[in-house]
Amino acid sequence: MTTSPFASLHSSLLVRKGAAVPSPAGTRTAPEPVFDPYSIARRDASDADTAPPPQPHPGPCAAHQEAAEADEDFGFELSDQQDRRLRLAAAKLDTTREQLLSEAVDNLLNHLAETELASCSCYRALANSS
Repeated sequence: MTTSPFASLHSSLLVRKGAAVPSPAGTRTAPEPVFDPYSIARRDASDADTAPPPQPHPGPCAAHQEAAEADEDFGFELSDQQDRRLRLAAAKLDTTREQLLSEAVDNLLNHLAETELASCSCYRALANSS
């Protein structure tokens, strides 16, 4: 016996014109609540969980101090695109590439002093002395 992949349509499934009625209310399911992505953005910032302040570093470490005082020259290579962008920026701003790199490094180090390295007293002492 083979079964057909299609359902058969017979007279008990048909309704006369004008005699159709909606299905009973009990068979419907409640609609899913709509997620409002902006509801998160509308929450007051005071509702947010506050992170505990970073624990201060116990004091200057000899290892950190030695590393900071080590007099060592270093260099790094820029990609071709970075070099072209740096040259163009220096030309447009009428400054040197070294000055742009120096300012960028200072900005990064100041940002680190306020974020990731805020609890390190060694780093904070060096940042405050400059």
